[in-house]
Amino acid sequence: MEVRRKDIWRLLLVLLLGQLVAFTVAASSFSSSLIANLGVDAPLTQSLFAYLLLILVYVPIVLYRRRKLQIAWYWYLAMAFIDVQGNYFFVKAYQYSYITSVTLLDCWTVVWVIILTWYALGTRYSFCQFVGAGTCVAGLALVLLSDAKTTDEQDTRKIPLLGDTLVIAATVCYAFSNVGEEYCIKKKDQQVEVVAMLGFFGLLVSTVQVYIFEKKSLEVIT
Repeated sequence: MEVRRKDIWRLLLVLLLGQLVAFTVAASSFSSSLIANLGVDAPLTQSLFAYLLLILVYVPIVLYRRRKLQIAWYWYLAMAFIDVQGNYFFVKAYQYSYITSVTLLDCWTVVWVIILTWYALGTRYSFCQFVGAGTCVAGLALVLLSDAKTTDEQDTRKIPLLGDTLVIAATVCYAFSNVGEEYCIKKKDQQVEVVAMLGFFGLLVSTVQVYIFEKKSLEVIT
């Protein structure tokens, strides 16, 4: 009875954390959409602050433990590079598409994750899970079809199909990054190290790309 009660509380905690993540993602999406509608085009700069927060929270913990990295630094660099590109495509999509379409199409990440974990991690899924994923894909296909026929005469900057394409490109990057993180965590059980290094190298890659690609865009922001 005691074990069952602990399992229930653990499940409730997972659900609560999931809803908290969903809320923060929704708030981030709303902010990105608002910034894009104000005419600001700086997706790399927006993502940079997320990596900075990861550094402020998790890097001090890693330094305090004084342990050598359990996973080679170049793996973290590769994951961070892919993750930064995913964030770039995702935030950039708000320049051309609408928040509802971008948020819904972000679920394409699930499809790519299923494929990658099947081959890379050996994860096996049940028939019901495939049916659920297939139903979601069918719904997302309808979003693409709807946006392909949508034109906004009031905002000529909006090109929904282009924005949707950027979101799908972002989901591919997210899938590679997420599966890489899961592989590292399952192999070495170093959650804090993975998140800290993702933040560190993500900030490094973002800073370099901001200097190269967004310096002029930032200068014209009023």
